[in-house]
Amino acid sequence: MQPLKMAPRLTLPLALACVGLGGPATVLVAAERWAGESAVVTELVQVQRGAGTLPVEIQSPPSNRIAVRPLLLLNLSGDRQSSLKDGSLGEPARVFLREGHRVATFDLPAHGERIDRHGSGIDGLRNRFMAGDDPFALVIADGKAVIDELLRRGLMEPGRILVCGVSRAGYCAIRLAAADSRITSVAALAPVTDWRELREFAAVKDHADVAALTLDHFVEPLVGRRLYVTIGNADVRVSTAACTRFVLALNAAEQRRALTSSQLRYDLVDDTIGHALATQWRQEGARFLLRAANAAVAPAAP
Repeated sequence: MQPLKMAPRLTLPLALACVGLGGPATVLVAAERWAGESAVVTELVQVQRGAGTLPVEIQSPPSNRIAVRPLLLLNLSGDRQSSLKDGSLGEPARVFLREGHRVATFDLPAHGERIDRHGSGIDGLRNRFMAGDDPFALVIADGKAVIDELLRRGLMEPGRILVCGVSRAGYCAIRLAAADSRITSVAALAPVTDWRELREFAAVKDHADVAALTLDHFVEPLVGRRLYVTIGNADVRVSTAACTRFVLALNAAEQRRALTSSQLRYDLVDDTIGHALATQWRQEGARFLLRAANAAVAPAAP
């Protein structure tokens, strides 16, 4: 286990990787021109989920630019439009598409088309959780179902599935990876790691079930996995300190297993103001996933 290195820009070289069935129809949404290249194709797939369906958008490079063995990046933010190539949080998608790989995304609960009586955004997530309907467990079930369907469609091979998430979706990406070993690598960009640190959870932070959501409790399935985490060194929105505690908890779990090497990387960066994260670190998260994919071995289905 390599020691933690402290510097104004911290790198912890320890590295990680952050669905009904039955053949739902695919809808061709758009074929876009991008930066003078051939068209990027966007498809809408309805994935069966219980009595309803979950809309999943997939973007693929043009046929003459797609990789021989394309990766599938599940890129999460909040709503799916923000996560795609032209979205405000779509930098990882842009990196993957340029390299010839596919990107998929779906709305988180309380976001996009999934806003309901519990409200929207983090308030909606909190309200839903406190009402006994765990939105994070729902994201895990959704993610597994999406992976099932995209594998069934042959859009990627087993062992070629990666996930990236930013902020609240960074939390979801890590939880999904912890629950599904088919995800080989995850990148978490300025992730929520402890909901008690967020102002929206201030009134309920003393509840034991809220404390149980802290990512420190989910490190064991992540031991030895490829994981990239980055955050600004003064992020008071989701708490740099809480993020560092999660990384150290995973470090400790790997030490308990006596790992001789680690695949966890932690970049604590000094060029980011607040919760904003400089573009270069969003790109670095994507590049980490691309590099990690070269060493990926197809795991067994959970």
